Amino acid sequence: MAHRIYVYNIDSQTGDRYSHYLGEWNYEIPELLFPLFSCDPRSKGKLLYFDKINGVARLKSFFQLIGEHYQLLYKKAYYEPVNKMFDLLDALPYDTFLVDAWDVFNMNEESHTSQAKDWVLEIKEKSKLYDRAIAKGNLGWLEKEIFAGRGYETFLAMLETDWIDYGLGYWNEELYKNPLDIFEENNLCGLKDKKGNIIIPAIYDEIFAFTDEGIAVIKKDGKFGYMRNDGKVLVECIYDEAYDNLFIHDKAYAIIEVDHKCGLIDIISGAIVIPCEYDELELLWYTGIFNAKKEERYRVIDVSGKQVIADLSESPFDHDYNNLIYRKQEGTSKRAFYTFNGTFIGEYPEDVLSAVSNGFYFAKPNKFQKKTEIIKPDGTLLDTDIDTLMMDVSDYGYTSFAYRKGKEWHIYNTERNEFMLKGYTIQNIHRDHYTKFMTDVFVISDENGWGIYNASEDRWLIPISKEYKKIECCREEIFRVLTSGGMHYYDQKTEILSDLYDYIGEGVDYYEQKVALYKGNNMFILDNEKIMHQVTDRQLGAFYEKRYNLRGKDQKYFLDFYKAWIERKGSNYEEYFDDKTLMSRAEEYSKEGNIKETIRLYTIGVKRGNADMMVELGYIYTNEDQPEFYDVKKGIALYEKAASQDNGIAWNNLGYHYQNGIGYPHDIKKALKCFRKGIELGEGLAMQNMGLLYFYGDYVLQDYDLALEYYKQAEKKFYFNEDKISEIYYQKRDFENLQRYLKKDKVNTYSNIYYGIMYEEGLGVKQSTKKAIKHFEKALEYSTYHHALQRVLYYYKEDPAFANPEKYEYWKSYGKENDMGV
Repeated sequence: MAHRIYVYNIDSQTGDRYSHYLGEWNYEIPELLFPLFSCDPRSKGKLLYFDKINGVARLKSFFQLIGEHYQLLYKKAYYEPVNKMFDLLDALPYDTFLVDAWDVFNMNEESHTSQAKDWVLEIKEKSKLYDRAIAKGNLGWLEKEIFAGRGYETFLAMLETDWIDYGLGYWNEELYKNPLDIFEENNLCGLKDKKGNIIIPAIYDEIFAFTDEGIAVIKKDGKFGYMRNDGKVLVECIYDEAYDNLFIHDKAYAIIEVDHKCGLIDIISGAIVIPCEYDELELLWYTGIFNAKKEERYRVIDVSGKQVIADLSESPFDHDYNNLIYRKQEGTSKRAFYTFNGTFIGEYPEDVLSAVSNGFYFAKPNKFQKKTEIIKPDGTLLDTDIDTLMMDVSDYGYTSFAYRKGKEWHIYNTERNEFMLKGYTIQNIHRDHYTKFMTDVFVISDENGWGIYNASEDRWLIPISKEYKKIECCREEIFRVLTSGGMHYYDQKTEILSDLYDYIGEGVDYYEQKVALYKGNNMFILDNEKIMHQVTDRQLGAFYEKRYNLRGKDQKYFLDFYKAWIERKGSNYEEYFDDKTLMSRAEEYSKEGNIKETIRLYTIGVKRGNADMMVELGYIYTNEDQPEFYDVKKGIALYEKAASQDNGIAWNNLGYHYQNGIGYPHDIKKALKCFRKGIELGEGLAMQNMGLLYFYGDYVLQDYDLALEYYKQAEKKFYFNEDKISEIYYQKRDFENLQRYLKKDKVNTYSNIYYGIMYEEGLGVKQSTKKAIKHFEKALEYSTYHHALQRVLYYYKEDPAFANPEKYEYWKSYGKENDMGV
């Protein structure tokens, strides 16, 4: 279940809240609406507050940019919902948005107040991206920043998602479906527009909630009527009681009462279509079937008042989801069942009847009958004492069904109302997972062989023949037909019976392939578009990677075929692999520690000109931990070759070698040039390495702002440097952002030393020596921080409030053991 945030409109001075909530969203503020919440974000306790007026203006600028970028401004599908959204936002009466994220905050053990503060900082930082995009008119740049690693790739894809409806779908539909709001004055009700203007004065005793059709029950002087959501009175207040409207056959009806008797009114015309003569009147089914009680008996009537079922009942009729109506009977668990047109089907227990098609039903075995029986639309029995019914609840659209009685099978067509294959004794009908999706198609076998019969068309698709030893379905619409000499496939849709193959089985990739076919030394694929392809040598290796998608005989045949292919190709069979498979196999060898085979396979890729494999082979040759294969000259040559193909990792690695003087003379200018080229190509490791240079000030002037910029870029590529970013914020005295990054340290590797200093000096937190000591000790559990050791030794020896000789000696010994100059 998704956790949600809730949005409201409030008055920042009085705290008054708009009557409707504005929206509820999963986990976060939607990317499309983010500018709306970018103005003056602030938190108070667990709640977040935003400037509504400037936020709406900024969102309009953002949607203008989207509309221009995707040329949507003059398309009705765009401007109608967008204009409606901005109309509702402009009409909101108060100056502030309030966001309550308690449900999301509950996912984290951290206090809600602390999480709210952190979220404000994140919103401020993310808002800069939107501001930059709006200022420069560059939506493409923003999309790359926002959607990296997420489900959507563009704002257009998000806009065109059905439920989002160009942004309108995010909002509570009550805000725009009903243009007016109910208000009370002197205990009477009226209607106001969203800006508070009175449209209908407070003259009604009550105005009930508007339904989805925009109709409300109204009450005046003790009588009831109906009003539309624009204030128009549809039915004057003249009835003793009135109930919410019923939408039947695209018309609005409602149950009303006069002198304690119920009837039905057509709200738009005002005509009473069912007279007010019933003690009870209740909608039984949405198509306009009603339970009506009169003279202590219930009857079923339609929207015109006509009695549908001849029988009466002492208790209300009910319905089940097989489009049947039933009434209970005293002294038995059987129910009397009827169709919606009033035909009596029979008496059965609940949950026994199921629909077949065209008004036919079958009754499962139950305590009153041992075997299945089939009921015709007129309520008479088609057949009884049925042993097996070949019918499934998922068999939608079937016009035929098969059943076995005794030793014989029968096929019945519900459209023709007749048995098929009359005069032919059906010995066996076969069904599996796939055949049930083939409407009205049956695989039949007897002593004369196998065949496929279409019952809806009354014809054999494949006439029964002794030549066919077995027919089975291997995918939707596709059968494999076994003969003594091999296999054919039969396509039920195209009615093509293929040439003979040695073997036919499921495709290796279910989502792209119908079947795999084998003939001699060749393998073929019938894809989902029914196009035949011969499998190339390069494809075969990739198929082998997916071999576990196959099962049983299909998997065994493929593996035997693959083994024979390897024997034909010889020891260097991997040369026939595609690059992806070749690289995958090389990585497997590397994990196994078989570096010679890894080099052999990467070398094949290098000869093909594959830059990724050049880089991987370069790693091996420049790895000093593997002296047997170390050859830095070869490694750098490979990096240079890959870099010439704009491989970002190769450029990064060249930068590393220039920086450290390994294989190249030390040259920081060339190192920076290489790193920048890697960054230009989107390589996160190059971003991280540039951050490191400016962070430490190695070979360049130390620049925390530049380091932070590169680290933030690297984060988006999933290279995380929270400890370095924390140090930057500490040095910049930005304790709010520092705390954000300290909270990312879930395993306490770097955060405690900062917490110790902050609590000791009261930097961004309330000063607490006790907490400072606690964090200094935790920091020392992880690493030998000299400052932390000095502070705990001071407190345990010099500070009267915390002096503790035993702990002092413990930490003093710790310092000596770790050569910390104690």
